[in-house]
Amino acid sequence: HEPSPQEIKAAKESRNFGFLEKLLGLDELKYAYLWKAVLIELFGTTFFVAASIGATLSSFGRQPSPDVPPVINPVALGVGIANAIIMAVLILSLAASSGGHMNPMISFATVLTGHTPLARGVLYIGAQTLGSVFGALIMRDSVPESTQKWSENSFGQGKLGGCAMAGLSKNEHFLIEFAFSMVVIIVAYGCAFDARQAKVFGPVLAPILIAITIGICIYGSGTLLSSEYSGAGMNPARCFGPAAVIGGDALDGHYVYWFAPFTAGAVNAIVYHLAPPHHREMYYEEQARLLRDRQKEHEENLRAEMKVSTSRRGSMGTVATTTELKSIPTTTELKIVGGNSAMKQRATRTDKAVHIDA
Repeated sequence: HEPSPQEIKAAKESRNFGFLEKLLGLDELKYAYLWKAVLIELFGTTFFVAASIGATLSSFGRQPSPDVPPVINPVALGVGIANAIIMAVLILSLAASSGGHMNPMISFATVLTGHTPLARGVLYIGAQTLGSVFGALIMRDSVPESTQKWSENSFGQGKLGGCAMAGLSKNEHFLIEFAFSMVVIIVAYGCAFDARQAKVFGPVLAPILIAITIGICIYGSGTLLSSEYSGAGMNPARCFGPAAVIGGDALDGHYVYWFAPFTAGAVNAIVYHLAPPHHREMYYEEQARLLRDRQKEHEENLRAEMKVSTSRRGSMGTVATTTELKSIPTTTELKIVGGNSAMKQRATRTDKAVHIDA
């Protein structure tokens, strides 16, 4: 999205910060727009997790007993389609406010490639993790206990629509999670984070393609094994919320749902930085262009609005003079002519007006 006036101001002030402060992204911490974005990530992840849990349980639909076949067979098909739609709509709704990550894997990957400052990335991941717990709590307290068990497997995993690794070994689980997480990251960077491709796909098509990829990966991984396996999570927050709320066996081997996607993000960063640098250069040039264009537009609006009205009482009575400023620096000396006389005054420009000091 185009930077706001506050973001432009932050970018200017960041020139006075040292290298370490810029690297850590500390220059943003004092601005309200950052904390609003963190709040949006918390808000978005909360309701993404809640909706995703609901879609998962509804796809099973084991009512009145676990012996009844699921409503959608295979279950992964319904879960994949529902999550793709949910994710696409939420990204389109929240991207302008925070980037619409709602996924610690994406936030971590963008920190490593320089798209997200470190401080912002840490705050995002914390907000997403907390939001996932809130979303799971909403569903736990609103859905009957019997319904929560629709998605539970014989290993005691997957309750409340959570992630279940079934009988996979840690290595097998890691490889599946890593492979499908890598696919999602490649598509995200190819459609949204590459400055060239972002112009091709635009702000609408890119989120839809990313969401479709997530849905396909859910289906593709969820049908690899028996119905005991929930498929690749590809989103540590989505898996953490239900597991943290349920506890017990749901947390068994849960670290893989974090380690594998973060490893995929690290591998992507290595490739990204080793690839021809024009990808990064074009991204930074595009960001600088947006800042310049927004600043130019802001200044043009100010010049168009700035009309100086002044009046002075002379020997012949009050002489009113109005002049329209075409260009005015922050502080300048104006020569304003009224009637048959001239006066020299100091004009000080603010965001909305020009103050004349007699």
